[in-house]
Amino acid sequence: MLGKEKLFEIVDSVIRASESDGVEVVIFTETSNLTRYAESRIHQNLSIENVSLGVRSRFGNKAGVAWTDRIDRDGIISVVRRSEKIAEQMLEDEELPPLEPAKEIQMPQNTFFETTANYTPRQRAEAVAKIIETLSPYRAFGAFVTSISELVIGNSLGLKLYHIVTAADISAVGFGERGGTGWAEMSNPDVSKIDPQRVAERTRRKIELSEDPIEIEPGEYTVIFEPLAVSEFFAMASWLGFSAKSYQEGRSFLVGKLGQKVFDSKLTLVDDPFNEQIYPIAFDYEGVAKQKLTLIENGVAKNLAYDKRTAAKEGKQSTGHCAWPFESSPYASHLVLKQGDETMQSLVESTEKGILVTLLHYVNVVDPKSFTLTGMTRGGTFLIENGKIVKGVKNLRFTQSMFEALGEVEGISREREVVGTVGWYHIRFPYGTLMPAIKVKKFKFTGKTEF
Repeated sequence: MLGKEKLFEIVDSVIRASESDGVEVVIFTETSNLTRYAESRIHQNLSIENVSLGVRSRFGNKAGVAWTDRIDRDGIISVVRRSEKIAEQMLEDEELPPLEPAKEIQMPQNTFFETTANYTPRQRAEAVAKIIETLSPYRAFGAFVTSISELVIGNSLGLKLYHIVTAADISAVGFGERGGTGWAEMSNPDVSKIDPQRVAERTRRKIELSEDPIEIEPGEYTVIFEPLAVSEFFAMASWLGFSAKSYQEGRSFLVGKLGQKVFDSKLTLVDDPFNEQIYPIAFDYEGVAKQKLTLIENGVAKNLAYDKRTAAKEGKQSTGHCAWPFESSPYASHLVLKQGDETMQSLVESTEKGILVTLLHYVNVVDPKSFTLTGMTRGGTFLIENGKIVKGVKNLRFTQSMFEALGEVEGISREREVVGTVGWYHIRFPYGTLMPAIKVKKFKFTGKTEF
């Protein structure tokens, strides 16, 4: 953790070194601590201290981007010069968004927790030991990560914004000798809200229920999706449908459908970047203040997520949803699905015959315009008969239009869970969703597995 003052000094150094017409700066810092376990033994402890400095230099409508992990004087000068050299070789970009002016943005409270920042390797090991003990004699796998992330956005117009967030994430995966499997996880900015015992107990129950899984034929079933699986559906919806970029390019499943009912009237989905449970943040990667955005209201498609470039195409203002520095990639990441009035027990008890799905694996797009997805179940898949979970089933593959699946929602749970997304391939900055379980009337499984 470098701190606000040091990071602002780096911004000032970039601006002093710049010879361009205008310069933008993005800085990420990461302090991550990981304990990973496999075969019921801790096998990896590591700590990461990292910084990523991105610079975009402008000459008129030409812009060049360069990144570095060096923040000493020579490193800063080098990355600035590289970005300027790249800019000089670029074509004119008539749609290049202007620099964001300097301003004050009120930052959310409760994003940084000393409990998380000061969590020790011993404490992580003790939590993992509790999971392993609770899952014994089943084989336990998983990870426990605590982290501090900082973000700074600045430019030569005087804009300087700083955000810091802590994150804690724990997962437990278990396997039995007779094919049983279970998965549970928990995520929160405050590690004191993480309950390893609860995570382990949920995993154990799933293993016990799914031992000696049976094979069922593919087909159309009533399905209850737990929050981890629900989050997958709506994360894909955000990318494929609610992004103004996908809409303007004609790829969105909402083209021609804004203002129309597209899902069951029970579904209301909001992007809420200020929700304290899901890593709140007040600004996007262009330095624009974020807006709370209703995407689906009682099944009706209401709004799209805009960054500066896509907003300018329609004469609008950005909604503060630029999801990657120096690129046009509007994305609603802090999704909150309105809860219902059911419990998990009542969802199961009202099901004559159906499937309970814990989570989904390797979800991909078949057809973006019809919102058709494919993927597999994982982490515990169960047969429901006469209102009871009767047996684990071997994993199933699905290919399904989500218009159809989410068009007939029979119930939504009162309880919701935070589903954390805490890293990318090379830069770690957390966000999350808040999801209930949902029960859909018809869902099409197209294949089966041997496990």
